[in-house]
Amino acid sequence: MTWFATAFAALAASIVAAWISPARARSWAGGCAFFAASGLVFVAGVEAISTGGATFSLGPLSLLEPIGFVLNPLRGLFLIVTAVVFLAATPLLVRDAAQYPRHRAALFLTLVAILYAGMLAFFTAADIVSFVFFWEISALAIWGLVTFHSREARPVAAGYLTLMLSEAGTLAGMAGLFILASHAHSTALSSIAAAGNQLPAGALWIAFLLTFFGFGVKAGIVPVNAWLPEAHGSAPRSVSPILSGATLNLGVFALFVIDGPIAIHHPQMALLVLFVGAVTALTGIVYALTERDLKRLLAQSSIENLGIVVAALGAGFAFVSLGHPVLGAMALVAGLYHMLNHSAYKTLLFVGAAGIDQATGTHDLDRLGGLMRRMPVFATAFLIGALAIAALPPFNGFVSEWLLFESLLRVVEIASQPVRAVFALSGAMLALTVGLAMTCFVMLAGSALLGRPRSEVVAAAAPAPVSATIPMWGLVVVCFGLGVLATAVIPLLGGLVRPLAGANPTAALVPAFFGTPHGLPAGLTTTLSGIGAEVGRGVLPLRSLVVVHSGGAATPVVFAMSTALAFAVIALLLLSTWGATRLLRRRRTRRVGVWDAGLPCLQPQMGYTATAFSAPVRVLFESLLRPVVQERQHSQGGFLLGLERETRVVHLVDRLFLNPVAYAVKAIGRSLAWLHQGAVTLYATWVLATLFAALMAMKFSL
Repeated sequence: MTWFATAFAALAASIVAAWISPARARSWAGGCAFFAASGLVFVAGVEAISTGGATFSLGPLSLLEPIGFVLNPLRGLFLIVTAVVFLAATPLLVRDAAQYPRHRAALFLTLVAILYAGMLAFFTAADIVSFVFFWEISALAIWGLVTFHSREARPVAAGYLTLMLSEAGTLAGMAGLFILASHAHSTALSSIAAAGNQLPAGALWIAFLLTFFGFGVKAGIVPVNAWLPEAHGSAPRSVSPILSGATLNLGVFALFVIDGPIAIHHPQMALLVLFVGAVTALTGIVYALTERDLKRLLAQSSIENLGIVVAALGAGFAFVSLGHPVLGAMALVAGLYHMLNHSAYKTLLFVGAAGIDQATGTHDLDRLGGLMRRMPVFATAFLIGALAIAALPPFNGFVSEWLLFESLLRVVEIASQPVRAVFALSGAMLALTVGLAMTCFVMLAGSALLGRPRSEVVAAAAPAPVSATIPMWGLVVVCFGLGVLATAVIPLLGGLVRPLAGANPTAALVPAFFGTPHGLPAGLTTTLSGIGAEVGRGVLPLRSLVVVHSGGAATPVVFAMSTALAFAVIALLLLSTWGATRLLRRRRTRRVGVWDAGLPCLQPQMGYTATAFSAPVRVLFESLLRPVVQERQHSQGGFLLGLERETRVVHLVDRLFLNPVAYAVKAIGRSLAWLHQGAVTLYATWVLATLFAALMAMKFSL
């Protein structure tokens, strides 16, 4: 706990330094404090995973019970992820803070420090008081950062939407927690988790729905995710990596800690989590494909990825509730793994988006292009991030999505037909999501990095900032490591999900080929040795290089793959191709011009833009998107000079949920408006009539 407490001291020092340091040193002092805090939090997280953590309390507060904190291995994982994200975003935070006036820079760094401290305290909260209090601190800090550019209308509107949904979610989540705490007779989260299954069915369902959708606001689940693309599109560019890579994990943590212990006893609740996650993922990627704003596209993709995480957790809860703890633990590992992956590659891409914005002055994909030639080192890192999020091996996105789909396919071991139907429908939506995600990020890489610049500002782009390039390459290493070293990550996550699932899936997913093989199904070693399961025995400090979904004695291997061996094969193929090319170059060759189709000088406008690339998807999902087309004609006399057409897409959530609520509130307000109009004597009459009615009600009730 010493490392963890010292991190808070470093964050407090960053706030002090932000306000009292000289102007030139202010941002650097705050940045150094953030670096120190991230290092301390990282060490505290590693220590919690290795030693099991500890608990402590701040003592009694006025009118409240003592605020308690606990640091266990699961919470240590969330601390490590948060530390890495803030570590990668700190150079951008320092650069942006240096561009603000004195007091604005101090306020900016203070809000970031408050958000950081609030998230750390939330991830270690042990009771309702600390859980809700630091959830709210984090939410208010997010609102302050989203609306930081308060002189512009769009950030203010996005901030109000963020604040409205966040506060509504907080109230709903608090109500659910109070229902659970009243039956548990304790405010400790551990007691609530242990007693949650003892509630009456009706009260339990109400508490579950309130907490799931209330705290699910931060995870971006449907239908409470309308704030996320608006917030990302309006927040300062250095804040977006934090919003996506770290703050969305607040909702995942709440789902795992609050709703998980309930859903593992009720299959219907678990299946609801699975289905909502699948719908969220598909909705997010469809709208991502319609975006041409780089930041909003990445925000919609965050909705898609968090939907995959929620779906994986729901599948794990369902398997556990149906009496298959090992299968449930496999799906839970897939969910936590994908959360790790999303934080890594989405932070990379948002840092890249900030670098593109700083170098070109725009994040409009239809105006970008040709960045690979102008900034190859930066663009290569951005391209690797796009490959990782598209779930292409050997990067990390492939591993977690492979684990998820293979877990979903194991539903054949469940006899219930309704359960199979929900799994099949959710799996189909997730499969479509993955295919569309690959299309989306091919479009992103092609329109932003390749081709020719489609605007003058991009053609004259400045060099990529070092404050973005270095963190991006650090995150590239993380993405590559999480992909290739899957057999080292899975045992770690397997131990973290064991308290909830009741089983550790490590032996079933990563057999100990490199150690003493015991408890393996008959024939498993022989079956997998042919694909390299025992390559590296005695050399690598791992259990194996192959990840499997093992079955019984009759079917020792259900599914198997190895990202490490896949990387070796890919590297060998690339090396062979390069060698063959070098060899052929030494021979006499005849060079001819490339056929240019009669267009010796292609114009930038002739290339595919992001809008043109996504046109087939928009047509395919037109019934879902329901675009509104507005036409304006420009004419002079009887002659038509021009026709301007604007297509506006109203989001599904706005159309089905938020707009009806807004219209209802406005209608109620209009119907009650007459109460606020008229003479003062009329108001006095209403007051006297109300008082008389209250007195008469009291008289006859006694």
